[in-house]
Amino acid sequence: MPAAFSAELTGRRVVDSRGDLLGTVVDLFMDDVTGSVLGLLLELDAGLDPKLLPWSTFGEHLVVPTEEVASIDEDIHLTR
Repeated sequence: MPAAFSAELTGRRVVDSRGDLLGTVVDLFMDDVTGSVLGLLLELDAGLDPKLLPWSTFGEHLVVPTEEVASIDEDIHLTR
């Protein structure tokens, strides 16, 4: 199930509450023990500085916690 869910989300655009593009989902950040999805790994849109955003990074990707997701349609919409 997580693999199918990951494939559904990979490549989707992630936008903030104003509709501005933050980046694209490249993978899911998962709990190794429970299999729970903890966050989305994003490749940031060109020109965005991850240091100015409220989330942490994992390698070169931004980690957006699942609690920040407001809705999912063709894009993933965040609460802020």
